[in-house]
Amino acid sequence: MSYALYAWGNFIDEVGLDRDPGWLDPALLRGERDVVSDSLMIGDTEALRVDGPGTIFEVDGELVAGRDLVGRDLSGAAWRVEQILVRTDGTREDALRIMAVVEEDGDYAIDDAPEGNPVGLGEVMTTWADEHGQWDLALVRLGVTG
Repeated sequence: MSYALYAWGNFIDEVGLDRDPGWLDPALLRGERDVVSDSLMIGDTEALRVDGPGTIFEVDGELVAGRDLVGRDLSGAAWRVEQILVRTDGTREDALRIMAVVEEDGDYAIDDAPEGNPVGLGEVMTTWADEHGQWDLALVRLGVTG
């Protein structure tokens, strides 16, 4: 089984990072690069490393994975980042390691038994909500192997 850490929230919308042209860099969408902008961070942590192929975009009202945007002409489309897939090694431990660093810098309400699925993928194991309304995150179990 693998785990994913998704992040979204008011911060990227309010400062316009949800429409930063760096999101559409083919190298990011293919996973060859993992930093969109040095300004994209949660709190005072280092720049957020993202998994471009798995990041979820809204394009003309449709949810689309970054990998499906490679080579697509978006010049006339209304697009924005909906949910960032944070770069991890796919393990629960790595996602929790990243969250431990994030939690050191802010106040988060933690729900270890969330009833809903804000991501729409897999099984949401834990959610975090920034007490200041800037970031929401979710640890998602994506599948079972074997």
